[in-house]
Amino acid sequence: MTKLNYFIEKDPRIERVYNYCKEKYNKVNLAQHNWEHILRDLYRALVIAETEKDVNYSILISSVLLHDIGATEDEYQKHEDVGPLIVKRDLPKLSYTKEEIGRITHCVESHGGKIKPEIIEAKILFDADKLEKCGIGGIFSFYRAQQELKKPIVEWMKRAIKRTQKFIKDGFYTKKAREICENGLQDRLKHFNEVIESLKERKDFFNF
Repeated sequence: MTKLNYFIEKDPRIERVYNYCKEKYNKVNLAQHNWEHILRDLYRALVIAETEKDVNYSILISSVLLHDIGATEDEYQKHEDVGPLIVKRDLPKLSYTKEEIGRITHCVESHGGKIKPEIIEAKILFDADKLEKCGIGGIFSFYRAQQELKKPIVEWMKRAIKRTQKFIKDGFYTKKAREICENGLQDRLKHFNEVIESLKERKDFFNF
């Protein structure tokens, strides 16, 4: 990424975090929450950040790279709890200050909505990660995650419907993310509802 190279030149620590994260994600090589997912989120985050003010790119980029890092050392279901611990443990070794680590930790903790994002970098990360789920293309992330988490397809589909309804209700923090998504979450919800309806006729999938 040309933009990324620009920010690495300004803050070489970003490259160290990049290499650190790439190695950890590739080692576990999860179906969905993998290095390719991280790079997609990073691309979206940088696009969104161009439209926002007072963004600290060292915080933003490091947070995006680290947001799913918890899944490299524990089950994905626990990654929002494990990730901040990894950030606090390892970022001091990469020359980040206590204040920077605190801000990055907040971004990682809040990227999934467990707590509310309070700073612009956290809001951008939240939106960039949520955009992964938008539109027909974003539906692939759902099926990859289902393989990764080994949940029964109907159980996972029902969960996805509830989460997508919440995503639509809560919306995005940034105008740019809303523009990128357009009706993407509604398209996602429509797809899931259609699949559920089709499964009602398939007793081999779901005994209604």
